[in-house]
This record gives sequence, structure tokens and C-alpha cells, in this order.
Amino acid sequence: MTSVAQTKTNDSNDDLDRVLLAAMADDSLELPPPPQVALEVTRLTRADETDEGNVSANSAELAKLIQRDVALAGQIMRVANSALYARRTPVVTLPQAIAWLGMREVRTIAYAVAVQGQVFASTYFRKEMTELWRESIITALFAQEVARLKRRNVESAYLCGLLHRVGMAIVLARVGSAALVNRLSPDPQRVLQFAASHESRVGAQLAQSWSLPPAVVATVEHWCNPLDAREFRTEVMQVALARQISDELRTPGVGGELPDSMLGPVSKWMDELSIYPDELFSIMAQRAAIYATAESFT
Repeated sequence: MTSVAQTKTNDSNDDLDRVLLAAMADDSLELPPPPQVALEVTRLTRADETDEGNVSANSAELAKLIQRDVALAGQIMRVANSALYARRTPVVTLPQAIAWLGMREVRTIAYAVAVQGQVFASTYFRKEMTELWRESIITALFAQEVARLKRRNVESAYLCGLLHRVGMAIVLARVGSAALVNRLSPDPQRVLQFAASHESRVGAQLAQSWSLPPAVVATVEHWCNPLDAREFRTEVMQVALARQISDELRTPGVGGELPDSMLGPVSKWMDELSIYPDELFSIMAQRAAIYATAESFT
């Protein structure tokens, strides 16, 4: 015999299911617009790379643009003085920071700040959003070091790592808003399970609507199972490996041998990426600097 309490719970679950599915319907899904400041920074920095005779003019214009965005200017200064990039004497001015970091690095920072503000700053599921953002920025930093080690495209690796969970963030924000409107208090774990089933689709839609590189779309779709990627496997596997490194380093005390969690499928990723155990440990050894830099973004 079904109790009254159980009946109410079932009704509540049915209501939640209807709300969640309606929130994720293609015709009702609202994606955030492309980050305008990041796009403008990209325009100026790419012009700087292709127009060597106009470097100083573009750099000056870039500094003026960044100064108008307090959050971006502050983040560039923090990264320039972080453990991963710091030089012997502190960077004290924005033009100094731009010159020290370089145009490509300024571009990636601009994207990170914009994405954090537009996608990961939702007031719904704040704890989950904060952890999701931290996970994304750490993955991006490790992915760029994997790419740097093998002389691959560092900027692409960073961007793929930064945005690989963007679908989850959008779903959480959308579900949170729908739950509030419908006066529901869903269990976060249940919402996370639901969000995971829509994450790759929504993330790919965002990447395409922002006209992001195809490698980002592939990473969003396949980072969970990188061996399934038919295109841009290198970029996808770099992010998958970066995530695995980050997860492994949550537990201190990595020794001189590969832990069990880095064997099995992960060893296949390492083979395809031509990464040897000693190279993996050299990346892991940057943990303190990478974590300190990641903290400057949170």
C-alpha cells in the first residue's frame, strides 16, 4: 500500500521532471551571447600578430580597452604576478603586464574572465557552479602545459579545457531559474544527474553559437570518452588527460610510479599524445603554481 508521503514525493518528482525537461527544450533554451570584451580583445591581439608595423598602436589600444573593464584588468595583473608567470620583479602596470604575458595569454585571460562572468556566475547552485569553474580553469591550465610540452597549440588547449564543462554550467543555471519560477526545491544531486545527460548537447550549441573553433565543439562533446572523438582527438585527449591529472592531484602524495587511476584507458591517451611517464610527472610537478594561478581566478 502506497503511503501519503510517498505519493506526494512521486508527484513532486513528476513535477520536477516536467519542469526540467521543459527547461531544456530546444525552443525554450536561451544561450548567453558571445562575450563582447573578449571578442574585441581577440580582434586587437590578432591584429597585433599580423601587423608587425602597428604593434605599439594596437598594444596601446588594447591597454585602453582593458582598463575600461576593471575585472579583466585586475585579473591580468593577478595572473602576471602569479606563481606560474611571475618574474623576479613584480609587474606594477597594465602595459607591463600585457608585454610580459604576451598577446596570446592576454587573449586567453580575457576569455576566461568573460566566460566566468557570463556562464559560471549564476546565483543558482552556487556551490556547484564554483566547483565547476575551479575545475574548468585548473583543467585549462594543465591542458596548456600538456600542449606546451609537446609543442602543440597552447592557446587551443587552454580554450578547450576552459570550456569543456560550459554545457553543465548553462544547464544548472537554466534549471535553477525554472525551479525558482515553479517554486520547487530540487535535490542538487538529482539535478546534477539530469544536467549531465544534457551537458554535451547544450555545450556544443553554445560553442557553435559563439563561433568557437571546431576543436572546442569536439572537446565539449567527447571529453568524457576521448577515444570516441573522430576529429580533433589530440585536443580532446589533452583535456581528458588534464582532468585526470587534476583529479589525481586532489590527493597529495603522488609517488614515482603511475597510480592505478592513470593506467587503463589513460595509458592509451598518453600513447596517442606521445607522453611518457617522466613527462607526465614534470607536468604534475607544476601543481602548486597551477593551483595558485587558478585561485587568482576564483
